[in-house]
Amino acid sequence: IAVVLSVEGGSQIYLINSDGSGPRRRISNSASIDTEPRYSTDGKWLYFTSDRGGSPQIYRMSATGSEPQRVTFKGSYNVSPRPSPDGRVLAYVTREGGKFQVALLDLSNQQVQVITDSDRDESPSFAPNGRMILLATVRGGRGVLAAVSSDGRIRQNLPYSGGDVRE
Repeated sequence: IAVVLSVEGGSQIYLINSDGSGPRRRISNSASIDTEPRYSTDGKWLYFTSDRGGSPQIYRMSATGSEPQRVTFKGSYNVSPRPSPDGRVLAYVTREGGKFQVALLDLSNQQVQVITDSDRDESPSFAPNGRMILLATVRGGRGVLAAVSSDGRIRQNLPYSGGDVRE
């Protein structure tokens, strides 16, 4: 299991056994903050957010161990990597013009498409078929869940009257 621990100062990615034992530090760069690890569906890649380049960006490394490679280049703030079920697209939160929105990155050609239009979108999550993305957002001053199609054309709020929704 990939987790974030603050053992030697700063947040770092560790691998632990399923019972919580045997923590092994995944990346040896102690100067950066590495967080939000997420495996690709096929288990070949570990995506994560890091400030190693000066601002939060998304990186990946092979699951067997390699030097981290920066994945996001558009924008100065990109967090919360979520690979699609087929591994071709990466959903993440980007900040553009002071708005936090969900973007999709085509991993084969590096094309980026922002698919939401509100100010405070977070926690994207792909549906198992990869066609819809669930996210937390704010509507009318209240936290709600919303769904958006992977092409950005269909958007809907999911009704819930029990309070503010965060994730």
